Amino acid sequence: MNDVPLPVAPQVVTLRSALEETLRAAILGGRFQPGERLPERELCALTGASRASVREALRGLEGEGLVTIRPHRGPSVTAIRPDEARELYGVRGVLQGYAARLCATLQPEPSLRAIEGATEALETAAAAGDTRAVVAAGDSFYAAIAEGSGSGVLRQLLLSVHNRLFLLRSLAMARPARVQAGIAAYRAIRDAIVAGEARLAEELCLRHSEDGAALALQLLRDAEEARDAGLDPRRRAAS
Repeated sequence: MNDVPLPVAPQVVTLRSALEETLRAAILGGRFQPGERLPERELCALTGASRASVREALRGLEGEGLVTIRPHRGPSVTAIRPDEARELYGVRGVLQGYAARLCATLQPEPSLRAIEGATEALETAAAAGDTRAVVAAGDSFYAAIAEGSGSGVLRQLLLSVHNRLFLLRSLAMARPARVQAGIAAYRAIRDAIVAGEARLAEELCLRHSEDGAALALQLLRDAEEARDAGLDPRRRAAS
């Protein structure tokens, strides 16, 4: 008899992916703040996984830039420095602009409908003052554009950058002025894509990202001042 064991690699990959997603959601959901340490015991309790599995998942998130692992200090949520924020927003603008240009050229009907739906969801969330829903609608808006670009590589790159900028974008969307400016920008980008004006759509995305970078740098300065004064940076951002 040939008692050959069945392959187990696919199960391992599935387990790691699920564990990474759980930890990623905890970080992006605000359970852990930038710079905060990630105790293995707490993560094991959160996920029900072993320390070895948690460590493996953390290494995956380190590759995404969400987690920083330092010798003798352990893992922590990556805190974005001003220079990193500037670079990330610059990269995001280029990627989003390219995606918008491709989407405006191809104009796939499902993506156009998704872009319109995301714009409406953004307006509804803004009217309700729901910051999380505003951020989610913005993510859906750009996800629809990325999908409409027809490039899987572009979608993956954008998702990685979006994740790393999640907290800064959430803080920005706590400011009503930024939300209104964002709605106007999204409408303009939507109209350019629907009209097939590829170059304009790209330029508008770049401009919107540049505006986001300027606000992000201000938020980082405000957060630093708030920490020095012993305040909660999130409360300072909403003021």
